[in-house]
Amino acid sequence: MFKSFLKETKWLLIIVLFLVFVLSGNVLYFMYSNSDIDITHIHSSHLHPHLDVLDEEELEGLEFKQLTENLYSLTGVVREDDCEKIVPLLPIDKPFALILESGGGSLNDGACLSAHINLRNVVTIIRDTPVLDENGKILYQPGLIPTEEAAKGKTICASACSLMFVAGDVRYLIGDVWLGIHSPRTPDEVIGSVGKRALEAGAYRTSASLLLLLDQLGVKNERVKLLFIQVPSSTMYWLNPRDWVAMPALKTLATHYINFWGYSAESILPST
Repeated sequence: MFKSFLKETKWLLIIVLFLVFVLSGNVLYFMYSNSDIDITHIHSSHLHPHLDVLDEEELEGLEFKQLTENLYSLTGVVREDDCEKIVPLLPIDKPFALILESGGGSLNDGACLSAHINLRNVVTIIRDTPVLDENGKILYQPGLIPTEEAAKGKTICASACSLMFVAGDVRYLIGDVWLGIHSPRTPDEVIGSVGKRALEAGAYRTSASLLLLLDQLGVKNERVKLLFIQVPSSTMYWLNPRDWVAMPALKTLATHYINFWGYSAESILPST
């Protein structure tokens, strides 16, 4: 069954493998200075530094849990090799819902996981309320990620996690949750060891690969896709309804909103 599944979805895995190959090199940072999108149209209060997790280097990687028959959660920091660890656990023969909560981490593994999520029939969810069983037992409690003081009490899906969220066929944002987008970055220890030409060439390869992946994940609007490579890596854009007047296509990042910062709507169709 899996061989047949792999054959049918080979095109998306090829894109991801190419993206991982590029990102495994020295260059991860890029910005378009001449793009047709102006992020100054986005409300300045929604561009903030990262809401960092505590002692990120010491935290374990993603944890995949089955909560009910068709409901799962994927939480924690995205670590190297998490894709290899998590993919064998993902159902391939049934639709399921996946609650996400992560501050990000390895872009390689986030991209890989997003592709595998997209290959399945998945509803992705970010929610700020717990999930209870019929007896009132808490199956999922938001706020699982240890964070700095500024992020206490916030439910976050940012950076690599945002790729996994948009990979869902149906995507729910429930409550005052934080969906964060920014561009990749180059580790400080790498910057001095890469020549200017290599940095530029790698930047274009990476940006092209990431834009192609986003397109295959269903993010079709060009201005929205550019956010993933234009928002500076030193900050984060947090999705908020106040920005939808300037950029209505931002609504298409989710398909269903339930009291998301006071906004509720269903079945937002993709914007081309």
